Amino acid sequence: MAELVKVGSEGKYIDLMVDWSFKKIFGTEVNKDILIEFLKVIFPQYAISDITYVPTEQLGIMEDDRKAIFDVLCRTVDGKTFLVEMQRGYQKHFFERALFYTSFPIMKQGKKALAEEARGNRPWDFSLDGVFFLGILNFKYEDDEMTEHRYRLMEATSKKLMTDKLEFVFVEVEKFDKGEDELETDLDKWLYLLKNMSNLLERPERLRDRIFTKLFDVAELAQLDDEDRIKYIKAMNTERDTYNQIEYARESGREEGREEGHKVGKEEGLKEGREEGHKEGKEEGLKEGRKEGRKEGKEEGIKEGREEGAKQKSFDIAKRMLEKGIDIETISELTGLTEKEISELDRTKSR
Repeated sequence: MAELVKVGSEGKYIDLMVDWSFKKIFGTEVNKDILIEFLKVIFPQYAISDITYVPTEQLGIMEDDRKAIFDVLCRTVDGKTFLVEMQRGYQKHFFERALFYTSFPIMKQGKKALAEEARGNRPWDFSLDGVFFLGILNFKYEDDEMTEHRYRLMEATSKKLMTDKLEFVFVEVEKFDKGEDELETDLDKWLYLLKNMSNLLERPERLRDRIFTKLFDVAELAQLDDEDRIKYIKAMNTERDTYNQIEYARESGREEGREEGHKVGKEEGLKEGREEGHKEGKEEGLKEGRKEGRKEGKEEGIKEGREEGAKQKSFDIAKRMLEKGIDIETISELTGLTEKEISELDRTKSR
């Protein structure tokens, strides 16, 4: 088993997932055989014998169109275009970015065909050469355990392939967790190197093929000239700074989220407490009100009963006094009844 670098020490080989390193290994003419072998593993259905590198900065159809800058862009002898993008950090709309990027070589084919048509050649029938996008991702793109995802245009119900001239392949390096002894396929070997190259001190026994021998030779730090070594160190520092900035932003976001969550939770708790308190207070008030009402009603009833009983007693006394011939004015003074009430009693008595 190959020896690994100790934590904190400098490795023997460059990190392939650093932007500068990736372009040096996969995007230069002197190393194009490395890219060809890699593409043959990712796209085994195509016979890729040779490639031509295309300028990575692509302009739109109109002068003010937004341009695209690819990591690696190449074309095979039969006209197929391969776009290779290495994305180290998470990007929310990476698939949309891939769609945008593939539109450039497609539109370029149309522009070229229309120019030929304008020069008197045969009219363009909209036939296109294949365009294939390879995304090498150092983050989780899909929420599953698969390290490789392929996307093609097909009919939704029957799954019939609409065209074989457009394909997107995303390889998720971060998910790859096989050790050296577990490497079985050629893709396993490439993913192992993409993830672990900078941590190796020697070449693993399972990676002794010709193409891997060349890869280890050109990726060795000691083989870099002074200019390339400076570029690599700057690229590594940029990667570290970017990583630290992202981590700081994440931690700041988490802290703000905790504070915001605490604030919101406190406000919700206070609101729920007020509502619960209002509800309990209302229920308690109703309960106390009923109790108090019953008590007051009982007392008022007793009082009214007493008053009504006393008044009835006054009526009885007034009746007896009328029978004895006592005048109404005197009866009113003695019983507290009004003269009208006593007169009513007198009329009732006379009937």
